[in-house]
Amino acid sequence: MFLVNTLNNPICQPIKKPYERWYKFMEQNVVFWLPDSVWHTKAHCARVLLLVLLIGHQKGLSDKEMDALGMAAIFHDSRRLDDGIDKGHGSRAAEYYKVYCLEHDLPYDEQTYNITYYHDQDDSLGLSEILKSPTISERGVLLYQIFKDADALDRFRLGPDALNVNFLRTEEAHRLVDFAKDLLQKSSENIERKN
Repeated sequence: MFLVNTLNNPICQPIKKPYERWYKFMEQNVVFWLPDSVWHTKAHCARVLLLVLLIGHQKGLSDKEMDALGMAAIFHDSRRLDDGIDKGHGSRAAEYYKVYCLEHDLPYDEQTYNITYYHDQDDSLGLSEILKSPTISERGVLLYQIFKDADALDRFRLGPDALNVNFLRTEEAHRLVDFAKDLLQKSSENIERKN
């Protein structure tokens, strides 16, 4: 199990079971177009999953909201064509998620779709499109912001100065900056031991 030592940290205990469930689902079911990616790997998605669940738990989200974030985390970079900016990989991943749900008789969630679809876009576009949806409430905006923060917290994999904390949207994310650095280090050590 990826990040098993981190999951034993007391901060992770409340989200350990959902993390393990979503991680297992990703490993067994989600196919990545760029399996040899340097930056956008299943390991990256696993760290985003852990971070999104931590922030969501600290925000007191419902199980349904946590599931929406978990599903977005495991699908969000699955349809990348390259390791660059690759605008559009969010829309491709959202479509993959939607088709996957339909083909496997899984519940489809519009919030998950929108979070995944707009995660690679500027907030001004993502938020305006999410707010246009008649079925998504202000909570949808919060979920989008939580997801974007969790994804941003893993930017340390791109370099020590890759995250500008001034762009984080939630207080919880600001408090997890050092945790995210440590998470990446432990993740890298875990991968090195496997190789």
